[in-house]
Amino acid sequence: MSPVDIALVQAYLSNMRLALHNLDVPCAESFLEHAQELLAQPQAPLSLSMQIDVGVGLDAGIRRRGAPNQDFVFATTGYTAQTQETYGLFVVADGMGGHAKGQDASRLATKTIVDALFPLVQSGRVQGMELGNVLVDAASQANTAIYERNQDAASSRLLDQMGTTVTTALVIGPHAFIANVGDSSTYLYRPGSGLRAVTRDHSVVAELIASGAIAPEDVYTHPERNKILRCLGAASTVEVDLFYEQLQHNDILLCCSDGVWEMMRDQEIEQILSSPWLSAEHMAERLTHAALQGGGLDNIGLVVSQFQMDVTAMQTIVCPLAPSIIAAT
Repeated sequence: MSPVDIALVQAYLSNMRLALHNLDVPCAESFLEHAQELLAQPQAPLSLSMQIDVGVGLDAGIRRRGAPNQDFVFATTGYTAQTQETYGLFVVADGMGGHAKGQDASRLATKTIVDALFPLVQSGRVQGMELGNVLVDAASQANTAIYERNQDAASSRLLDQMGTTVTTALVIGPHAFIANVGDSSTYLYRPGSGLRAVTRDHSVVAELIASGAIAPEDVYTHPERNKILRCLGAASTVEVDLFYEQLQHNDILLCCSDGVWEMMRDQEIEQILSSPWLSAEHMAERLTHAALQGGGLDNIGLVVSQFQMDVTAMQTIVCPLAPSIIAAT
């Protein structure tokens, strides 16, 4: 039996609270069962090579208050059983579909990704470039799960179909692998360098910006800004973009749905993430509040993770990758 990961127990309980806040009792019960199972196992010391401070935000938004929240988030940190390497797994999914289908899709995608990745990560059996491969594979498994659920639906009407965007980050030691499908995004803030987007949105406006047809600031007002070109569950296969970043001391990753970045500007996000006196939890609270203040026109889902490293103690994983890579399935 693997040694208990207290950080994971805390993450499950935190996500259980979020599920209850989202009136998602079955999901909350699932998180509680996982936490109880882990608490029955013996404890082990925490790795000190890297510390990860995490904050999460989940809100229905102003315009959709009272309706099912289609955003879903998950965050956990811990250490691998074999190598004692610090890890983090962060997921933000933004569902779509009639009735409560969007909520079902984002929850199913998150659960599938976590269930596929966590045993491999916690055991420490997967290292190096394989980490990116398993992350892409987990997103592909989530696509299959949603697609098959759609195929099994009693009716093929549009309201019975569901899908979701996703952005997910898998961190082991200083190595961060980030995958996305759709327009949920991951940003990296680095002191001295500022904020930049790691992922590239799969949307109509993103393609228009890339082609030079519209200016980058038009992304917030363009009439087709909510049209995405790729999501989980729409087809039997999906192309998953994969990126790699080598983290540095005090780097911050922000994974968020479009309900966050559409309500804010990059300068406002950077101002919050660059505050040296704020914990990751307080950053998440500030970002959620700012998205609401910016209009709150969509559901809000986000995960903030900040990394503090002991460079002398860090055990480097051999990972011969360029600063960013793209993988597809």
